[in-house]
Amino acid sequence: MERKRTLDLTQGTIWKVLLAFILPIMAGSLIQQLYTVVDAVVVGRFAGKAGLAAIDSVYTLFKFPLNFMSGLSAGATIVVSRLFGAGDSKKLGEAVRAAAAIAAVLGAAFSLIGALAAPLLLDLMSVPADIRPDTLIYVRIYFGGLWTMTFYNMIAGILRAFGNSRSPFYILIVCCVVNIAGDLLLVGGLHTGVAGAAAATVFAQLVSVIMSLYSLKRTSPEYTLHFRGVTWRSVRQMLVTGFPLALQSILFPVANSIIHAAINRMGTDIIAAWAVCGKLDMLIWLVADSMSPALSTYVSQNLGARKTDRVVRGSLTGAAFSTGIVAIICIFLYLIPGPLGNLFVVRADQAVLSPLIIHFMRMMAPFYAFYAIAEAFSGACCGTGDTVRPMIVTLLCTCGLRVASIFLILPRFNTMDCIVWIYVASWIVTGVTFSCMFAYKARKIKRSVELGGSL
Repeated sequence: MERKRTLDLTQGTIWKVLLAFILPIMAGSLIQQLYTVVDAVVVGRFAGKAGLAAIDSVYTLFKFPLNFMSGLSAGATIVVSRLFGAGDSKKLGEAVRAAAAIAAVLGAAFSLIGALAAPLLLDLMSVPADIRPDTLIYVRIYFGGLWTMTFYNMIAGILRAFGNSRSPFYILIVCCVVNIAGDLLLVGGLHTGVAGAAAATVFAQLVSVIMSLYSLKRTSPEYTLHFRGVTWRSVRQMLVTGFPLALQSILFPVANSIIHAAINRMGTDIIAAWAVCGKLDMLIWLVADSMSPALSTYVSQNLGARKTDRVVRGSLTGAAFSTGIVAIICIFLYLIPGPLGNLFVVRADQAVLSPLIIHFMRMMAPFYAFYAIAEAFSGACCGTGDTVRPMIVTLLCTCGLRVASIFLILPRFNTMDCIVWIYVASWIVTGVTFSCMFAYKARKIKRSVELGGSL
């Protein structure tokens, strides 16, 4: 393995190694989010609010397979990180091949099922009739190329488990350029609408798959990917660790799809305004969501190396960093949501959409920090190898609360404000609960240090 491409998270000053590891992940997440932002900007400018609503009305549908595979990828990263920290080369090679095989098989299955079931999925999401034809085309193309996204995410997770967070970042820069060029050519130049936006994204992701495989070969040439190297023991270990995380990951879009179905019944203007809000707060999601897998890798590597004294300090450092950055972003979202929102809306629609965007963003901005806290401590807890309890917390505090509120509280008010407050309440409850869970694990880890330094 080329060590210059990897970062040993068990050595050096904690804040420095965390910062060196997390910054490429955050930057990479920003680049990846630009895929959706570019789609929104180009489609919004050339296809109007109908095209924008067509994309956003089914956005959560893709979260099901993508989040499920991201959960399995996170589980694979934990396993690989622990073996990397322990220096067990044989089991490490088996784990890498097992992870790639799982991603290849399940990614292809999700692509086929999603493309075939697209009409039924649109019915379940209550997509308005005026945007249904464009939405159906978009969904089928996007699902058809979904396997490229799932496979890339798995390989990128393996690279990060080795401490190589830079290569995925460089890959995403290239792919973002490809995606922007594709959008401008297909949507702006050839006027192919949402179909062109979907095709550009899929092609860009295909480029990322090719580049990530090349990067893995250069980073760890001894772990050549082939099915002959896959053992049932390694596959089982991946599934046992990753399935709770996969289930936890799909619980978010399950709850959000139920909420989005309610939003879809409120009309195209509300859908479009909410879509813009989702683009404005993307920086918050990329910071918080990047810290979670980073802390999982950090904790897992250090436990593998039996350096438990670094685990608690590193987790608190990561949580403080993530929450601080989110708080700064929230100040801007509260003060200037109107000018930022108008970047995504044609002038003819601004009079209707801008007041809605300002109102929703100012309701949510003061409470995003709770989400950042929840993600950081959830990642740290999962890094210890315990992936079941975080799944249960997510089920009860986030998804259960949201779904129960949609059926019990929303009918009494039937307003978009009520839906926004449902989101806010779930962030607060989940953040507080994960803070308590990490406090319990921190005490347990500190006791282990006193008894000899192993958990």
